[in-house]
Amino acid sequence: MWRKLLKYREIAKILERVEVKNGETTSFWYDSWSSKGRLWDICGDRGFIDMGISANATVHEAIHGHRRRRHRVLLLNRIEEMIAMQKVKIEQEEDIAIWKYQEDKYKAKFSTKSTWMILREAHIKCGWDKAVWFSYATPKYAFIHWVAMHDTLSTGSRMLQWNGSINSECVFYREPVETREHLFFECQFSTDIWKALTKGFLREQYTTKWSEILQLILASSQQRVPKFTLQYVFQAALYTIWRERNARRHGDKPSSANRLIHLLDKNIRNRFTTIQRMGDDKYEVGMRFLFATRSIA
Repeated sequence: MWRKLLKYREIAKILERVEVKNGETTSFWYDSWSSKGRLWDICGDRGFIDMGISANATVHEAIHGHRRRRHRVLLLNRIEEMIAMQKVKIEQEEDIAIWKYQEDKYKAKFSTKSTWMILREAHIKCGWDKAVWFSYATPKYAFIHWVAMHDTLSTGSRMLQWNGSINSECVFYREPVETREHLFFECQFSTDIWKALTKGFLREQYTTKWSEILQLILASSQQRVPKFTLQYVFQAALYTIWRERNARRHGDKPSSANRLIHLLDKNIRNRFTTIQRMGDDKYEVGMRFLFATRSIA
């Protein structure tokens, strides 16, 4: 573990600095206390000789035990100036290690979040994250939804890219090429499941088109309970249909659409019951809404 951590020393160098007070615990050569960073990085071992300051010297020792010299090299003269300026600013307090939390801004407290935000590669915000990660979502359902949003599920169309001779048919209704959009929910098998679960509360907004369903989920005008119901049913249906699809591809005994409908209905009702037991009053009417609008026989 420690060997892996040591691999990140070069990255840590750009994040950590020392705010010199008395200089007694800060290395003159190896700590980043000056405006130029670590002096050893720019001077190398030759700097010990040219400056007349030992490799183990602290900033305090360099300030009080060093006699100023004149050098032919501009960099060394700049370091001499920094030493003189630091001598004026010396204090009696202990040195403080500080960490970068924004560009050119440091503070004494280390923040994992701030460090990650500095190091991470920034991308354009996707805009659909709240449709995947929402309160009371089931993690395994949300994960499949997240993978599907990136269109990286191993559907028939994806597998064709890896092997042109593979069977890419839909296992439910033998569509020649199984795509994400076909599987969710244009295939008649998945359409039957989706219609039974959502037609009752979507009504005239009911659709089986992937893009149109996402627009409904992302619509900010929806009330809390109907929106949560749609989000949760969508993710649960994705997970269940994808699991059934994989089971059939591996030769397992198939389940009928009616069986999956009733299984999903039970899971959704159990979720609302769990939320009620957690004491969240915002979803108190969830079960009544579900019973009033479902179209399951």
